[in-house]
Amino acid sequence: MRIEDITREKGRLWKLTLDDGRAVWLHADLLAESGLKTGDTLSEDALSALSDKAAEHRAFEYALYLLEGRAFSYRELYDRLMQARHAQEDAVLRALQRLVRLGFVNDGRYAEQLARQYVEGKQYGIRRAAYEMRHRGLSQSDIDSALEPYDDPERISEQLLTLLQKKYARYLTDPDDRKMTEKVTASLVRRGFTYQQIRYALEDYYAAQETE
Repeated sequence: MRIEDITREKGRLWKLTLDDGRAVWLHADLLAESGLKTGDTLSEDALSALSDKAAEHRAFEYALYLLEGRAFSYRELYDRLMQARHAQEDAVLRALQRLVRLGFVNDGRYAEQLARQYVEGKQYGIRRAAYEMRHRGLSQSDIDSALEPYDDPERISEQLLTLLQKKYARYLTDPDDRKMTEKVTASLVRRGFTYQQIRYALEDYYAAQETE
């Protein structure tokens, strides 16, 4: 097949029009690397290889664009790349492998980042943090490893006591007010704490109030 025309499309994308009517879109970097020009001929195998390389390049560039905004897990990024127009799974997988090799995608590091964000930043309990992390496409082993430093009874007790003092104190003026206690308990359960953890924290909170 002969390349009839090479025209610039949007941005850095170029369109190669073949004599049989087919077209191939290449990023400027890939076009320069290929050295192709109008009048050159391509075999079917060469065209197929070029198309595969172009698909991988598109996936890689799109992934870099997404990663400029925030970190992604491998699974999250795979799902986003596969939603792109004309996505090819083999090309997406090759692009992801390259991103992993370059360190742009690292599930272990991402899990640690999310653990800090959810537990230290949002003040979630271990269960809520793990739930949110699973929805980010992380494996259970990465989640467990990242949350292990936070899964300490003393630290959790201190975290809950701080939450009670700063966020829920206005509801906890009377230890005999069962309705308010249940309301606070329900809120903390949604944050990912267990009933036992909450009960102990409430006991500590009211004990501290009596001492004061």
